[in-house]
Amino acid sequence: MTDNTPQKANWHDAFPAPKLTAPILPREAALSSLSSPDLLLVDVRRTDFEGGTIRGSLNLPAHSFYMNRAILYDLCKRAGVKKIAFYC
Repeated sequence: MTDNTPQKANWHDAFPAPKLTAPILPREAALSSLSSPDLLLVDVRRTDFEGGTIRGSLNLPAHSFYMNRAILYDLCKRAGVKKIAFYC
């Protein structure tokens, strides 16, 4: 007997697969870079950030990256941001 229950798709299935894998920023490097204007921290959580966030970070839910990637790139370039670290 087969299960005919429709499978719910993941939100990220609607977007192209990533072409590369971003490097992991070690905790120590992130902590030492917190006050650097070269680094932008992006909190990718959609709704579960009520418990707190890192001061100075930007909340940009992961599902909005693809549509806004050119805008984010342009804003970071104009602001002199050289690195972006995403966290959840």
